[in-house]
Amino acid sequence: MSTSPISNVSDTARWVAVYRARESARPDALFHDPFAQLLAGELGQAIAAFMPRQARNGWPMIARTKLMDDLILATIDQGCDCVVNLAAGFDTRPYRLEVPSSLRWIEADLPALTEEKEQILKNAQPRCQLRRITVDLADSSARVAMLKEAVGPSTDVLVITEGLLLYLEEAQVRSLVQLGRA
Repeated sequence: MSTSPISNVSDTARWVAVYRARESARPDALFHDPFAQLLAGELGQAIAAFMPRQARNGWPMIARTKLMDDLILATIDQGCDCVVNLAAGFDTRPYRLEVPSSLRWIEADLPALTEEKEQILKNAQPRCQLRRITVDLADSSARVAMLKEAVGPSTDVLVITEGLLLYLEEAQVRSLVQLGRA
């Protein structure tokens, strides 16, 4: 029996990037991510190949990406002035979505993943005001402090938790919801 090529939670970002790259290569693609293949790398390909046969086509990830893209754009059209992406991983929406240059986009994730992403995308230009914050989102006090500081002067904030909640305990998820009501 082979061992999983996933060594830590950050490796799932590579796996998801594989599916975005595959979708982007299709002539009838639902979205285009010019950075996905680069971000996925060989490890991402190995992870995707390791998945059970029924999960290899990636349609749940592709559908999730498209639905989230549409939700984000609709929210921005309705006045959202700040997007906070918790556990942003290798998401590239600030680079690939048609968003206003005035939009504030904050990505929060673990330090090593954030540093690697910055290095890979160092020559790419985001379409909005992008800021990356390193934080352990499993640490409740660090997460709350980061969120309060990150939103700053924004009046209408969208917080994305795509792929994060399954890694948190129920109490941590509840604290996220309570913070949103404050």
